[in-house]
Amino acid sequence: MNSTLFEEWFRKQLLPNISPNSVIVMDGASYHSVKLERRPTTAWKKSELLDWLIKKGVQPQDNSSKAQLQELAKKMDVTTTNIIDKIVEEAGHQVLRLPPYHCQYNPIELIWAHVKTYIAKKNTFKMANLKVLVTEALSLITPQTWKEAVQHAEKIQDEDDQQDVAAENFIESFVINITECSDEEDNA
Repeated sequence: MNSTLFEEWFRKQLLPNISPNSVIVMDGASYHSVKLERRPTTAWKKSELLDWLIKKGVQPQDNSSKAQLQELAKKMDVTTTNIIDKIVEEAGHQVLRLPPYHCQYNPIELIWAHVKTYIAKKNTFKMANLKVLVTEALSLITPQTWKEAVQHAEKIQDEDDQQDVAAENFIESFVINITECSDEEDNA
């Protein structure tokens, strides 16, 4: 998968087939998170830097070095909007992005596990059968399966939230506030 294929699938397959005002859950896969605008890197050629800066309305001096152009580029605002987020917004939906490395919060991971398990059990190792198996596996995913996957993801998130609170409380019990005086110091 790459960003071009994902965007095409997203526009042609997903968006036309979801309800209005949907919330689309996205993980941190690189092809889900391509930015509308790339910030220049040190790998960019001097001419690319120059073109980028001019498009941003900066007119660098003709004799500027690549390093000077990079310093100018660092000072420029760059939108952090993802291409997919813009497409979603324009289509009247919302994106809910999962925290990095927390795919367990995404119910679709359980759905894919069901699909992959079904395919693994029935696999004939013939490409011609793969599409049939995927279609069969997806047809077995019911609204109840989705409901259970969502409930499981919510349960994991609730458990993690409780652990975060417990850890925070534990750490706070060790914090010593040096600006407050003890009673013994007040009486001295």
